[in-house]
Amino acid sequence: MATIWKHPWSPYWTAVYKDEQNIWRKKSTKLRGQKNRSKAMALSIEWERAARLGRERTLTETVSREIIGGILERTTGETLRAETLREFCDRWLKAKATNKSEGTHTRYAGTVAKLLAFLDRKSDLPIAAVTPADCQRFYDELSNDGLAPATRVVEIKTLRTIFSAARRQNLISNNPADSVELPQRIKQVQRQTFTPAQVQMLMKAADGDWRTAILLGYYAGLRLSDAVTLEWDGVDLQGRRLRFAAQKTGERNEIPLHPTLDVHLSKLAGDQNGCVCPILAAVPVGGRSGLSKQFLAIMKRAGISSESVRTGGQRQLATLSFHSLRASFNSGLHNKGVSQELRKKLTGHKSDSVNDRYTRTEMTTLRAAVEKLPKLPALSH
Repeated sequence: MATIWKHPWSPYWTAVYKDEQNIWRKKSTKLRGQKNRSKAMALSIEWERAARLGRERTLTETVSREIIGGILERTTGETLRAETLREFCDRWLKAKATNKSEGTHTRYAGTVAKLLAFLDRKSDLPIAAVTPADCQRFYDELSNDGLAPATRVVEIKTLRTIFSAARRQNLISNNPADSVELPQRIKQVQRQTFTPAQVQMLMKAADGDWRTAILLGYYAGLRLSDAVTLEWDGVDLQGRRLRFAAQKTGERNEIPLHPTLDVHLSKLAGDQNGCVCPILAAVPVGGRSGLSKQFLAIMKRAGISSESVRTGGQRQLATLSFHSLRASFNSGLHNKGVSQELRKKLTGHKSDSVNDRYTRTEMTTLRAAVEKLPKLPALSH
């Protein structure tokens, strides 16, 4: 039976009990700061109880937390916090809403939603139940869903921020997301652009909502998620402009309607409300049967091929995809002489370097630039 013992020269008690191997152990209560005899005895009894359950192979996580919680409450008067991952993430997001930009908060919320959905029932267990293996599997799932390497890195860094906050609050001892190995160098895939003839081919191969989404990407530079969730409230046909908040950044955008897009939307408009592309809005973007894969099928029907570039591991990224319509929008403006400042305003890009990745200069533009150099007089031979 558990007992306690104190050296005459020490103010602290020593717990004496049988461990999980049925061997007598002496364990000082100094780290718990226990000079009180009754509280030291309570510690010794709880340690022996945990050891006995370990011998009987009935020591579960729930029982362990009960034992530790009992020790904490009896010796310090405090209760053990058992906040679930879902509860902590909800509290963490609310705190970020007050000191982060709307776009950053939206990105954080997206990562949290993906993590909770991936972990499923484990999201409602104490946050300490999340393991490094869980975080690695989450990273692998992001790859399988088609996220670009740079995006996957951002998602894992967000996880590290979440668990780092939990560690600082003493809810966990280690950050499980730190074990995920991220690529040191990320290969940026050079997205190709669609020619006007190819866009016409896409329109012939598509129908319904997809035709609307393609035009929104090509003439307004909308991302796929923004195109399919655009609501009629954001379509101002009288003012010939679109208004929407980008899902990726949360930024409010206002884009003039190109005449072709204006005519198309005017034909669809009426007493409608809700999403402009209601059927596509109900389908997830990623996944094996998501919108990204559906668009690749439309490209195939149109006879447009796309090269796949390996970006690490088994992941391959298509050089032509729906996102290429956004690059086509930006590049088309560039080749018509529209300044980068205006292009950034229309695309929502915050920096020149990001906008540069969406800019492809046509040979006709380069040739026109070269021909501006003065001609030398012909030399006589």
